[in-house]
Amino acid sequence: MSAIQTTVVLAMTVDGKISAVDPQAPRDFDPVDQAHVEYQVSLADLILVGAGTIRTEGVSFTIRNPELLAAREVRGQSPQPITCVVSASLGLSLDLPFLSQDIERWIFTTRTGLERNSDATTLQKLAELIDLGDTDLDWDRAYSLMAERGIHKVVALGGGSLTAALVKAGRIDDWWLTIWPFIYGGKDAPSPVEGEGFVPNAAPHLELIETRQVASQLFLHYRTLN
Repeated sequence: MSAIQTTVVLAMTVDGKISAVDPQAPRDFDPVDQAHVEYQVSLADLILVGAGTIRTEGVSFTIRNPELLAAREVRGQSPQPITCVVSASLGLSLDLPFLSQDIERWIFTTRTGLERNSDATTLQKLAELIDLGDTDLDWDRAYSLMAERGIHKVVALGGGSLTAALVKAGRIDDWWLTIWPFIYGGKDAPSPVEGEGFVPNAAPHLELIETRQVASQLFLHYRTLN
């Protein structure tokens, strides 16, 4: 594991879906789950978000709780963690509200993404574009760069492709999974970990280290064992 601690914070339905088949469908956010995510994000120096997630949400998650903001100040952290969007293709629109939020922005991308996106020069003025490989992201380079810049704690907020890449790179130390008490269904609805998948003998193993229940909602904390 890296000296940088990486925690994945995700929520999924009982049937393992992180959103409905239509990710744009309206949904209600549970205040208990939102408070949980806000606390976890408040511990981070940097949050990782997949390009699909930022396109769906429009904005990055930010901390609003005054007590959490005060705690960050005491720890010597900036008011908001850096938000780093992961997009190998650099497929991000200039009209994303995320690009005008009052936060520090990074984008992990590739040389191919930079060369093919005609808006790359403009994007560079709105976020720091970081080239991590020709066509694929090099997570060793990513973590070396973050360590050089004083990043100690990373929180990854999905989606499934980003989580799969971090699992494959062996960079996840622990997981917080919220289990929503309902069913989305749909064979094409996204799941917490996508990518190519793992055969049983090579599947990452986890150890359950903490559980909490609030009404019918479960919060499960796992440690990665391998």
